[in-house]
Amino acid sequence: MVFLRMLNNPRRSMQRLGFLKCLIWQASFATANSPRKLGNRLVNTVSHHVSVSLTPDLQNYIRYALTESKYRNLRSTTLKEINEERQNKPRTEIEIQDHHLSNPNLPSRRGKLVGDDWNIYPQLAVDLNLLRKGSYSISTKGHLFLSLVPDEERRAFDVSVVDSSDIINPFFLSIAQKLLLLFLLIDADGDLLRALYKILLTLADSFTAADAGNYLPDIYRMIAKESRDRVRSGDDSVRIQRLLDTAGKIEAVKRHPNPGGKNAREHGITVRLEPFVDIGLLSKPDPFAYSYQITNATKNLFEPLVDSDSVESFLNHRFFDVANKSMNLNGEHKITAYTCLPVLQKAYNILKSPVGYSPILELCLLAGIYSLVEVGNYFEISESIEMLKSLQKDKPRLVTFNVDRWGMLNFVKFSDDLTKSGV
Repeated sequence: MVFLRMLNNPRRSMQRLGFLKCLIWQASFATANSPRKLGNRLVNTVSHHVSVSLTPDLQNYIRYALTESKYRNLRSTTLKEINEERQNKPRTEIEIQDHHLSNPNLPSRRGKLVGDDWNIYPQLAVDLNLLRKGSYSISTKGHLFLSLVPDEERRAFDVSVVDSSDIINPFFLSIAQKLLLLFLLIDADGDLLRALYKILLTLADSFTAADAGNYLPDIYRMIAKESRDRVRSGDDSVRIQRLLDTAGKIEAVKRHPNPGGKNAREHGITVRLEPFVDIGLLSKPDPFAYSYQITNATKNLFEPLVDSDSVESFLNHRFFDVANKSMNLNGEHKITAYTCLPVLQKAYNILKSPVGYSPILELCLLAGIYSLVEVGNYFEISESIEMLKSLQKDKPRLVTFNVDRWGMLNFVKFSDDLTKSGV
């Protein structure tokens, strides 16, 4: 039983999900990492300077996104080039992350990483269980995530390929990536998201990040109060106290007439809004402004989540149905051996360990993603688990389960290809 489904230390720098592609790939090269090493490597990689054409879209990005004093000369040069209206497009030196973020088709063009945040961003990967806590090594979910990221996207911050015509912008997410990241966000932060979006769904007009952040103190205190009876360790008590402390800090921000951008309220709220813009489930009319609008997609996702008995129940029994509707994927609900076993086998081939076992949750999650994206059918995690149980009863030598100390299924092993089982 998860004590709290809430991000441990949310920060504004966690807002762009595309950075995870580079971070997890870099983490995969070592059996153990340090946050300092990972964070510094990520920031250094995305901050490499490249020479690119000074297009109107890049000019707008420089004007509206790079507003700090250290970019004064760059902004001045940009305005000069606009006024001169040269026939040949001039070039400029810019960070490779800015080059990608300047794409006009991105729903949000904020969220660049800075050197001061080197130690913060890896925490998002830990909270989403893409990296293991402590060792910062890549987890099974991390391997699952990388299996959905093509090589071109992993190398998207390589300065040698930035001008390549076939380079893929890492900030665009595929449907498969969106499904996985949506699942991980709800799994990691579902308690907070349910309470927050229960309020946001009632707002008729657009709202800012500050508006939404003002609800956090009451939400934190409510969650802390409801969680006290479930405290089982000192770490649980520390988490509750941290929630209460953060609530007080946000209250102080609310009273300040000009609190600035990097404060407890903006840290706490941005990562609960911007990632859903990336996934396409929250509208951002101005890609440079932290202002949002609720859409039908937002309602189709969060209304069932808010009404569910628990986050765990939602993820196991309703996730793919709700994601299919909210992302307008037009999938058909099918749960048969013919539709299920091929994608379960495909997922197993990706996730199995050297001794042949695969975590059953990740296996069924990846199989569900394959089915919805590649076949156009969907089934829930609970349904695929029940199918494996049924198959194990019929063919005990084909499917082997491993259980944890509480008797819950946690690993599965196939002795042969499921598609050849004759079921």
